[in-house]
Amino acid sequence: MGIIVKQSLSNLIISYAGIALGFILTILLYPHILSPDEYGLTRVLFSASFISTQFAHLGFQNLVIRYFPVFKRAAPQNHGFLFWALTIPVIGFLIFAGVYFAADSTIIAYYAEQSPLFVDYYLWVLPLTLFILYFEILNNYLRSLRDSVTGSFAMEIIQRLITISLLGVYFFDWITFHLFIMLFVLSYMVNPLIVAIQIARKGEWKLRPNMKLMRRPLLKGMANYGLFSMLGGLTTVIVWNVDILMLGSLAGLDQTAIYAIAFYMASVIAIPQRSINKIVSPLLADFIKNKEWDEVGSIYTKSSLNQLIPGIFIFGLIWINLDVVYHMMPDFYAAGRWVVFIVGIGKIIEMITGANGLILINSRHYRVSFYTNLILIAVTVGANYVMIPLYGIEGAALASVLAILIYNGTKYIWVLIKMRLQPFTQKTVIVTLLGIGSLSVTQLFTLFDFYLTEAIFNSVVFTVLFAGPVIFFSISEDLNDMLKNMVDKWRR
Repeated sequence: MGIIVKQSLSNLIISYAGIALGFILTILLYPHILSPDEYGLTRVLFSASFISTQFAHLGFQNLVIRYFPVFKRAAPQNHGFLFWALTIPVIGFLIFAGVYFAADSTIIAYYAEQSPLFVDYYLWVLPLTLFILYFEILNNYLRSLRDSVTGSFAMEIIQRLITISLLGVYFFDWITFHLFIMLFVLSYMVNPLIVAIQIARKGEWKLRPNMKLMRRPLLKGMANYGLFSMLGGLTTVIVWNVDILMLGSLAGLDQTAIYAIAFYMASVIAIPQRSINKIVSPLLADFIKNKEWDEVGSIYTKSSLNQLIPGIFIFGLIWINLDVVYHMMPDFYAAGRWVVFIVGIGKIIEMITGANGLILINSRHYRVSFYTNLILIAVTVGANYVMIPLYGIEGAALASVLAILIYNGTKYIWVLIKMRLQPFTQKTVIVTLLGIGSLSVTQLFTLFDFYLTEAIFNSVVFTVLFAGPVIFFSISEDLNDMLKNMVDKWRR
């Protein structure tokens, strides 16, 4: 885990700098500059594009991680893999664009009643899908070159700074809302450009294909993997994004805005997971390819623990300080309080299962995602259709957590049975009980009348009760090493 800890530190610094910018953007700017309908529109556009990307890349997003080592070993200097990574998704995007245009009347009818503003801008999904598509493809290629930092910096820092600037320009009435949406979408073109430049700087921008490597067995394997990877990868993306799309249709863009801000606050919990997975994925691809199962098992166990500890800690701090955050926004948005709690629990469930999805997608068992995919999507969509009319935004949150619980439970059982690997240890139980106990203590008493004083006091109590024992007893050696490195760098 040495390389994981080292690069995770850089990713964590970038991620939490991104959180600070995201806080400014989502809590302080969006609710005060855009109306709920306008902000809801930006979320629906992004969610629709993010889901569409999973169709358009034709499985190449994960295929880059899986097959780059194969091409690199076969021809280290002239493998030409980047050519295929850039051209195959073009085909997928053109197919998606054709389907999207064909479904024009259906999309309009679906959103016309509750979200007429989306009908005015739904075509912007196409360019946004293209930009996100190539960022993900190129970023995975760069990650295969052992650079997981550049893509994080582009998305977490640069993208947010651009959006903050656009909101400022719109606030001063220097541009219309129509121009704001156009520039908002076009700003996502910056991310793939930054990653492409970094690939070129590494001397890896090589676009001449090596046709000698494209043998029939390899092509067949890549096609099968790409298909099942695409279908399997859709699951998590749909589970965490279809609620936004369905809320826009069933409840309106204003309710979507409440849900999106609450969802954002809960999603901060998963920052450590994303930081670790960016480095873990290419390493697992190598270890599984070389059948180094002890290394795979070690990463599986450590990834679970190293995601669970900061996940519970961040969840606790968010819940304790939630009133403070909602006091910074119009009262309208406080209705999302329980969405934060429900989605937060879902994120922790996803984190505690560690790298099981990455293990499956990089192994010969990658087809398992396909076999559960159709059922899971049906559960997700069905649960949202039932729960949103009954419980509104809380119903959407419950539907998503139910789906993610089923999905991660299935992956856990499959890895356990087929590979005899599982991520849990006694430390998992200790950390979980410690988190529940520490957070419960802060909820037992109200010692101060002023909400801000109460939040600060409870944050200190929770930190001492939870983080203190975790660090003192070195429950995670990797996290302790990371903290030590941060302290050493600070002292210098």
